[in-house]
Amino acid sequence: MPVRRPDPANHKVNPYRRLSASQVIAWGNCPRLWYYGWMERLKSPLPPPVLRGNAVEECVCRVLRESPTLISADSRASLTSPLADDGSPDWDSPDFWVAPGLRAIPSSEVPNDRESLADWASARADAHFERCWDSAVEDWMSSPNRVGSEGDIDKEEGRQMVESALSLHLDQVQACFEAGGGPGLRVWRSGKREHWPAPDGFPREWGEPHPAATEGQVTWAEAWEIARPWFVDPDAKSFTQTSAHPGDWFQGEYDLVYRWTGSPRIVDLKASIGRGDRSGGYLDQLRMYGWLWWETHGREESPEGLEIWYLGTGTAKEVEIPSQEEMEVMNIELEALYQMIHEKDPSIEQCPANPSPLKKFDAGGKPSEPPTHPDQRARCTYCDYRGICEGSEHQIDLPLETRVERFGHAWPVTPIAEVETRASVVGEVVGLQGPELQEDGSIKLEFTLQDGYDRARVRPSRQGMPRDVSRRISEGSRVRVDRGVPSVWRGQLQIDLDQKSSVSIADGDDSAPVVEVETRVSVVGRVWSIDAFPNGVDVHRWSITLMDQTGSAASVAFKQFIPVSAAAIARGDDIAILNGEVGEWAGRPQVRIGPGARVVILRHSEGTPEF
Repeated sequence: MPVRRPDPANHKVNPYRRLSASQVIAWGNCPRLWYYGWMERLKSPLPPPVLRGNAVEECVCRVLRESPTLISADSRASLTSPLADDGSPDWDSPDFWVAPGLRAIPSSEVPNDRESLADWASARADAHFERCWDSAVEDWMSSPNRVGSEGDIDKEEGRQMVESALSLHLDQVQACFEAGGGPGLRVWRSGKREHWPAPDGFPREWGEPHPAATEGQVTWAEAWEIARPWFVDPDAKSFTQTSAHPGDWFQGEYDLVYRWTGSPRIVDLKASIGRGDRSGGYLDQLRMYGWLWWETHGREESPEGLEIWYLGTGTAKEVEIPSQEEMEVMNIELEALYQMIHEKDPSIEQCPANPSPLKKFDAGGKPSEPPTHPDQRARCTYCDYRGICEGSEHQIDLPLETRVERFGHAWPVTPIAEVETRASVVGEVVGLQGPELQEDGSIKLEFTLQDGYDRARVRPSRQGMPRDVSRRISEGSRVRVDRGVPSVWRGQLQIDLDQKSSVSIADGDDSAPVVEVETRVSVVGRVWSIDAFPNGVDVHRWSITLMDQTGSAASVAFKQFIPVSAAAIARGDDIAILNGEVGEWAGRPQVRIGPGARVVILRHSEGTPEF
């Protein structure tokens, strides 16, 4: 079972705040690194190696999905998978699967030894690689947060990495062949399939044996089918094939899971040579995946092997399998980390700038000698956040303005950390709808809050509903709304209620006037990242991350409110957003660009220090 979907009825865990191996590794490298990446959501730029990794993995998986019994070396066919509404393979539907409609190719043309099977696999890689590469380039180019250029990456190096992966896979196929097909040969020949089958062009239930199935001694074509690992279907949408801890607070996604021996072997593909500090994190990642498999199988089954395939060197690195005692401790420690950084929002003080030693590895993920950098704070030198962290001496001269003179007007500027995204109001309840208790314990209600001549519409947030609502609320009662998220819609003040908001009965002398709620703000900051740019197809917003000396915030504009200057704004520019709308999204301060707002470039990145 390489996939365990989270329980949708488990309302104790926010589905967007599960722990992952990458977060655990980041926290171990430096708690402040995690804070900037996951709490402040400061996205690091995407370098060109990202596209190489995506292209290589997709091409490898497309070849693994194919069958030398059904697809000839020069075929234009592809075993694409139909998808369900959620973007995952539609395993339970018999319709639109390609393999059942294909005829087996003549047995004389089917590879019958490792060499001919390797030739077939290489030809299939040739059939897929260009499209996979172009798709990865297009996807990378569509990110406004990329750095570098496509020319910085050697395409032929990527193609060779595909060959390395296929060669390592053929080692498994050969082992399966030499083992007589393994313990599952008879079951496989009968046509019975795993609940989570390896993607092969067939649906979950198929009443006939595979066209490659024979009798007697196992063939190389059969060994290819039997040894095929489970992997993320290359046609599936992202994050639809993850596996979640039984408590739903941790999730991960395996690259390859070999099962032909009767026990799982988890493999992670790395489109690199394995040199540098990242290789230390890969070891931790694989051990966490071993623990996750154990947890999702009733603590009764552990992997027989954990491997990292470094495709730049074409070598497999064995990772030590954690013992049961180690996995029990791992479960306790990881759940404690989840409770610390995801059940609540930790402050920056709770995430100290305390980097671990920078690890050193040689090609193939082999530890260097010495295994760590002699400078205990060497990690800070290479950190993306060195310019904003007190743990580094790198200075980037972030802006901190109090006013901006533009358009014949002096605009008061608010430091980002002082932007108030929450507000309190007191008034009389008018037109009460609810309250209604929801299954997850939250409370749905909506009303107009009347404060003299002023009023505000109080409503549930799209990101959740409050839990702290007085049972005494009724039509005409005088209430206090705390930590609501203010905004303006068609000239009227709106107060959105989420998990952090509360509604209580107001005291007799309690006062928080509606008229004093600020919904407009002007800020000056440096562009940390361009997070979204309209493409005329499926992206209709412009979104950036800004920072000044006090903190960071998101800014977003939709459709007709996207400023003309957006096309000229780049990472590292200092800009001013004047008369923006105060907002919040997923717990992050936001300055929305709407009617009446203006965006001004104050200084281009050529004149600002590098991050």
